[in-house]
Amino acid sequence: MKFQRVIEQVFHRPWLITPGGYAAVRQLVEGRLVRANGDEYEKMVNMMNKREEMEIDGQGIAHICIDGTLAKGISALEACCGAWDYEWISEDIEEAVEANVRGIMLEINSPGGNCTGCSEVVDLIQALKVPIVAYSNDTACSAAYNIAVSCDRLIGSVGSTWGSIGTIIPWLDQSAAYEAQGLSWEPITSGPLKGAGMGPSLSPAQRASLQQLVDDSFEQFKGNVLRNRRVADEYMTGAAYLAPRAKLGNLIDDIGTEELAYQALLGMVGV
Repeated sequence: MKFQRVIEQVFHRPWLITPGGYAAVRQLVEGRLVRANGDEYEKMVNMMNKREEMEIDGQGIAHICIDGTLAKGISALEACCGAWDYEWISEDIEEAVEANVRGIMLEINSPGGNCTGCSEVVDLIQALKVPIVAYSNDTACSAAYNIAVSCDRLIGSVGSTWGSIGTIIPWLDQSAAYEAQGLSWEPITSGPLKGAGMGPSLSPAQRASLQQLVDDSFEQFKGNVLRNRRVADEYMTGAAYLAPRAKLGNLIDDIGTEELAYQALLGMVGV
């Protein structure tokens, strides 16, 4: 198990995810780490988030699913905690292109996920020569919205949730816990920023460094949104919106059923 990688990704790297989505990931990972012995590992593998394979229907439309918290190169632990691999999405899109599909339906239910891996999927979608429609009857937020906004048309059910345009490093200050245990953090580093995020607290310079990382990630996200849609700054503060307000803010195009989205895509491919 790649415990070290999982801990780094969950607790110390930038995320494009909703607060609720991250809270669920954190609780699941903490619980799994505590119980991750041999027998538990086998149970975890059996509970893995199963990849739903791409399907191509009789009209030449590829149906690709995104269902879970997004990450790149996920482990069994991450999969059983509800992760969905960016690489699965890329593989499905590439397979669809090789099959000469006429269009792609991207069916999304995701609160977002890691920053790493998202840009590759975004670039792949924007290079497509066939129409692609993003549909959600649940959640398409943060990294998932970054992917969706790269599509030609965005359609959601009336109860679906969109947006959460923002970036976060979920830092947890542990100064009080260290003090209670009589511990003192005294790293030996080559520079004042090398230990940022490793100790119980952050110096002002370390916080500024991590803030810069968050800001740079956000600028990439915001830039992709604005390349594809006119969205006011007030809708890019990290909030998520139900479909009616998302449509009001031009985050999506239409509100309706999956069938409406499918018919819209058929119209785009000339059926």
